Amino acid sequence: MKWDSPPIWPVAVPSILGFSIACADEILSIQGLFGQALLLPILALTASSGLVMFLPDRYESKFECILGIWLMILLAVIPQLIFPIWFVLVILFWLSQSLYVWKRNYPTFRLGIWLGAGGMSGLYLGSLFAFNVLS
Repeated sequence: MKWDSPPIWPVAVPSILGFSIACADEILSIQGLFGQALLLPILALTASSGLVMFLPDRYESKFECILGIWLMILLAVIPQLIFPIWFVLVILFWLSQSLYVWKRNYPTFRLGIWLGAGGMSGLYLGSLFAFNVLS
């Protein structure tokens, strides 16, 4: 997928969605119900990847895009369990991708990786915001 000018929705929507999920989790105190701090927001972000099915028809394989989102969620979560500052690399990766992915013609799987990185970046930043400001 290639765009003529920088698109707003692939940068803004996933990160705002992840940020909103993290803040809603803190406001509603859902983590106290299930005892898992980040599991429920990650599952909510994974489930929301189905919103890709509502993209216009010019996005060829929407299932490949969903697989890319799921792969990026896994690549953002599993190393975070071992390396506590992994979220910084995920955010930097998403920012670097946002600068040049729109300029080139990449397959929809790569677009899914970009969207997944944006969602996880928003989730991590939203978790930091919710922990420091909302609690």
